[in-house]
Amino acid sequence: MTLKKIKVEDAVGRVLAHDITEIIPGKKKDVAFKRGKVIEKEDIEKLLDLGKGHIYVFEKEIKGIHEEEAAIRIAESIKDENMELMPPKEGKVSIKSKGEGLFYVNLKHLIEINNIKNVLLSVIPNRYPVKKGDIVAATRIIPLYISEKELKKVEKVAEKGIISIKPFKYFKIGLVITGSEVSSGRVKDASNMVEEKLKNYGHDVIGKNIVPDNIGKIKAAILDLFDKGAEMVLTTGGLSVDPDDVTKEGIEATGAEVLFYGTPVFPGAMFLVARLKGRYILGAPACIYYNRYTVFDIVLTRLMAGERMHKRDIIKLSYGGLCLQCKVCHYPYCFFGKGI
Repeated sequence: MTLKKIKVEDAVGRVLAHDITEIIPGKKKDVAFKRGKVIEKEDIEKLLDLGKGHIYVFEKEIKGIHEEEAAIRIAESIKDENMELMPPKEGKVSIKSKGEGLFYVNLKHLIEINNIKNVLLSVIPNRYPVKKGDIVAATRIIPLYISEKELKKVEKVAEKGIISIKPFKYFKIGLVITGSEVSSGRVKDASNMVEEKLKNYGHDVIGKNIVPDNIGKIKAAILDLFDKGAEMVLTTGGLSVDPDDVTKEGIEATGAEVLFYGTPVFPGAMFLVARLKGRYILGAPACIYYNRYTVFDIVLTRLMAGERMHKRDIIKLSYGGLCLQCKVCHYPYCFFGKGI
C-alpha cells in the first residue's frame, strides 16, 4: 500500500500506517496507537493531545519493506546463536542475550552497516559482560518503508560478522596466598573475600595454600593445586618491588611462561599473567584485597570467554583503564576495562 498524509480530523475509519508514541516526561514512553489500527471518532482528541495534526494512513499498494519487517530482517541477519530477538516496538527491534558471556562487536562492519542509507544499528560496547536477558543491540530503519535492495546490502555486510556473544566458561581454581606475615599467623588471612569473588563469578575454588615469601614454597603450592585438578591458579600478593616479594620468581620457577608483568590499568598495575602447559596462572597484587574491581576482573572475564591473553591486548586496556573509584560503583556498566 501507499501512504497518504491526512488531517487527524479526517482520519475516522482509516487505517493507521505507523505506530504513534506517547511520552509523559519522567514517567512513560510507550505506543499509544499501533500501526494497523482503524481510527475511531473518540481517538481524534487523543491524537490531537499527542500533538498530531496529521497522520499517515494506508492508501494503495506500496513497494518496499515495512519498518517492522525490515527491522526483524536486519536483527536476524546480525545476531548469533547466543542471542534472540524481542518483538518489534515503535519500529525498533532489540536483540537480547540468551545467557552469560562476553559481547563482541566488529567496529568496521558496524560502521559499514550504518553507512547504508536509512539503516540504523546501535550496540553496547565491545567486550561488555552480559547476563541472560540483557539487551545488546537495537535496529530500525528511518522511513516507514525501505527497498529490498538496501536490505540486501545490510544482509551482505552481516555475513562478515558484526556482533557475537562468547558464553562464559567456569573454572576449577586454586588459590595461593603468599606472605610470610600471613603464613606465620601475624596477620589474619583475608582471602575469604577473594574466594567469594571467584564464587560470585561462578567458579569452583578447589583448594587454597598459604605460603611464606619463599620461591620454592610458592612453586610447590602452585604445582600442588594443578596436580589436584585446578584449571587455573590465582596467587595473591608479593608482586611489588619490596625485597621480600618473590611471587613472580615462584611462578617462573614452575616453568610457566610469564606473558606479561605490569599493566597500564589502575588499580592493578603490578598484575601478572603466566601460562603453564595451557593453564593460566594469574598473579594479583595486594590491591585485590582493597579495591572492589581491578584489572583481575577484566582479565578473568576475557579468559572465561575463551580468549588467549597477549601483551598487545593488555596495552589496549590503557584506553579506559583508569578506574575513577566512584562512590557508587557501576562496574561493569561503565568504561573501565572496555579498552580499544
